[in-house]
Amino acid sequence: MNVTVRDPRRDRILQRFAELCAASGPADQARRLREALALTRATRARDMIEVMIAAGAFESGALAVIGADATWIVSKGGTGRCLASIVLPGMSEEVSAEAASPALALLAAWAKAALVSVSRPAADQALPARPAGTLLH
Repeated sequence: MNVTVRDPRRDRILQRFAELCAASGPADQARRLREALALTRATRARDMIEVMIAAGAFESGALAVIGADATWIVSKGGTGRCLASIVLPGMSEEVSAEAASPALALLAAWAKAALVSVSRPAADQALPARPAGTLLH
């Protein structure tokens, strides 16, 4: 039997990060991107993210941190607030978050999705990243 115990420290860090993203303004995007990069275990090129930050390409930086395997959608309302929904590999439903910019909304949704994404036994790893028929709203 393959049992995974969740790390409550990791959960608190991700929850706090999602809250920071939701409460941050556009001026905080570079800081949040750097923090998100530090949260990832994958080896993302810090130099690449720094170039994106310098160019003001915050959305591209957020997508680079989130990774190509995530399914996502972003919208911006008339009030200027943005909503992002993400489905991480192995998840069956999307997780959404609202923030002041598309990049911040993506990062907040990513952190919240990581919180609800449960590690599964090896037999379940073959599930598609997005089951057939799953739609994002």
